Amino acid sequence: MKMNMGFKLFCCALIVSCSVLAGLELRRRLLARLHSLIFFREYFRQIRSYISHVGLALDDIASELDYENNYSKFCLILREKNLHSSFPSAFASTLSIVQKEFCLSDDDFTMLCAFVDNTGSSDLEGAVESFIKSAKEKLETDGRLYVVLSLSCGAVAALLLL
Repeated sequence: MKMNMGFKLFCCALIVSCSVLAGLELRRRLLARLHSLIFFREYFRQIRSYISHVGLALDDIASELDYENNYSKFCLILREKNLHSSFPSAFASTLSIVQKEFCLSDDDFTMLCAFVDNTGSSDLEGAVESFIKSAKEKLETDGRLYVVLSLSCGAVAALLLL
């Protein structure tokens, strides 16, 4: 049974569109990881500021810090968990809940938890910066690659269908 040409073209367009969307989603995850790491860099800077200038204890800081947009969920969960446990364990528990949503790798998770455990350590702050730099480079190279490869794969599949 022969497919009519209009249906084939529709299927080709659908294949190409889906593959491009898959590549764009992979690129979006890289961008979300970068934004999450930048958020945590600023979050840690505020923690240090609260400790040094306001004199708050680490356990009291969770109730003071608040963010809007995508990160308000993190802050709300952290506040709730901090009522029942110490800040470092509440932070680790909260981060494990939002890790996938924030597109953080296991290495990111480990580094961020280590930073909270060793607040004020300058080498860990450098680690956050290096993770951000790495995320930017990965976004620039791999992000473009994901989109181009997905478009290419979709185009090849569409050509095979024709």
